[in-house]
Parts: sequence; C-alpha cells; structure tokens
Amino acid sequence: MKVSDEELTKIINNQTDPMHSSEMALLISRYSPAIRIKAAKLKNKNIEPEDLCQEGYLALFEAVRAFSPEKGSFSAFAGTCITNRMKNAVIKAHGKLEKAEDFDLMLVADESGSADELLITKEDNDEITGKLLTLLTEKEYDVLRLYLDGYSYKQIAEKMGISQKAVDNGLSRARKKLKELL
Repeated sequence: MKVSDEELTKIINNQTDPMHSSEMALLISRYSPAIRIKAAKLKNKNIEPEDLCQEGYLALFEAVRAFSPEKGSFSAFAGTCITNRMKNAVIKAHGKLEKAEDFDLMLVADESGSADELLITKEDNDEITGKLLTLLTEKEYDVLRLYLDGYSYKQIAEKMGISQKAVDNGLSRARKKLKELL
C-alpha cells in the first residue's frame, strides 16, 4: 500500500509523539537523499555538509508541522523550506552563498513501503531513539525532542523550567554529539 507524502504529514501531525513514529522515519528516508544532495551543492568553506544536512532535517520536521494541503504539494513545500534553511545557514556561517544550483525535490520518488517495511522502519526508529538516549543526556534529549516537535526556545524553557540560554546550550551540545556520531 502506497502512502503519499501529504497523507504521511496528516498522519504524523495527528500523533502524540510524531518524532518516534514509523511514518516520520519513512518520510525522512524519502527525503534524505535530496537533503544530502542539496547540502553537497551548497558549497561554502565556512560550513560542513553534515551541518547543512542537519539544517535540512530540521527544516523537514518544520515543514511537516507547517504543511497544509492548500500550500500545494508537500514535496514542493518541503523543498522550499529545506533550501531556505540551508541557504540561511550558509549565509549565517560568514558570508554569501557561493553556489546554489537548485535541486528539484519534486524528483524525489514517492514510494511507500509495505506494512513489513513500515514495521522494520519503526524498529529502526526505536533503535535510533535508544541510541539517542545513550548518546545524549536526558536534558539534551528532551530539549531536542521538544525543538523538533516545534516548540520555540522560550516555550521549551518554560516547559522544562530552564533558561533560554540553557535550551540553546542543550541543542548545541546535542548537535555536536550527533555530528560526531555521523
């Protein structure tokens, strides 16, 4: 049974813990090649492609949260979100965008897996979550999870009873650890 990206976003947004869903893992697997290609094409000596990939994944999570069918296809919307976030990261990392050939995310195949593949994806996602819990401190994991769920720094700080600076530090440490893992 094939599930479109638009259907996946609807399912994901109706879940209580979308970060740990097999549907989110499936969507990530669909867009991962495009994110990596885009990161490789946005060449800049001030930022590593892995950092751009992280920005791309964060943009994908945000696109899932913000998408509505009235905005057109999810692929086009996500592509714009990913490209803009990566370009902003390059600009923020000291300078202008040196080269930005557009990669058409519409070319990403919408190939859904079978029920067995979805189960395997969920098991893989559970394994990744387990690894994250061993890699990150509880605080770093909670900050990252809330951030990926769409909470602002201020909302995370209020929810966790910590300062916004502590939220920023937690996210920075989590990103650094994830970068080392990758």
